Amino acid sequence: MSTPLCLLAEQYIVDKCPKYNHYYTPKYYEILRAKQYNKVLEIGIGYYDLMKRYTNENYVEGASLYMWKEFFKTAKVYGADIKNIKLQGIDTFVVDQSNPTDLIDMMNELGNIDLIIDDGSHIPEHQIISFKTLWKYCNDIYIIEDVTDIDYLANILKDEFQDCQVLMKYRHPNDNQGFIAFQKYK
Repeated sequence: MSTPLCLLAEQYIVDKCPKYNHYYTPKYYEILRAKQYNKVLEIGIGYYDLMKRYTNENYVEGASLYMWKEFFKTAKVYGADIKNIKLQGIDTFVVDQSNPTDLIDMMNELGNIDLIIDDGSHIPEHQIISFKTLWKYCNDIYIIEDVTDIDYLANILKDEFQDCQVLMKYRHPNDNQGFIAFQKYK
């Protein structure tokens, strides 16, 4: 199934789409197509030497941030990474996602965010720290990507927060990875 978000991911050479690596964009389109966000944050910017092996030699740093910027036309898109990666037209922050102080300092500058995507280190302990720190700043949906033990992580996090529901859990059968999308109770 090819969606408008899949086509953008292909255009920007983003590994979230079936053409390049994962099968996330069709599912993301299901849950995000009717959303209009003001602010989007993605942890994990994606740098050339890492991402070219998952996509191709034409990969551009920050590809998924550019995809989100076009998909959510009116939103301000931000990126955070442990590496200092500068992008044109997108504000980026140097943040260690395993360090709550780094995350809080960033959020003190940004304020609340409508959509947060964690595509950072992919280390479960870091994903848990990031979620527990950032959830209170999330207005709507928080997605954790590249999860192998989806049920374990979903249960640990949703049970700790009263205003949290699991919107979608997805695992692709070919790569044993998936994502969890949490949503705030309104």
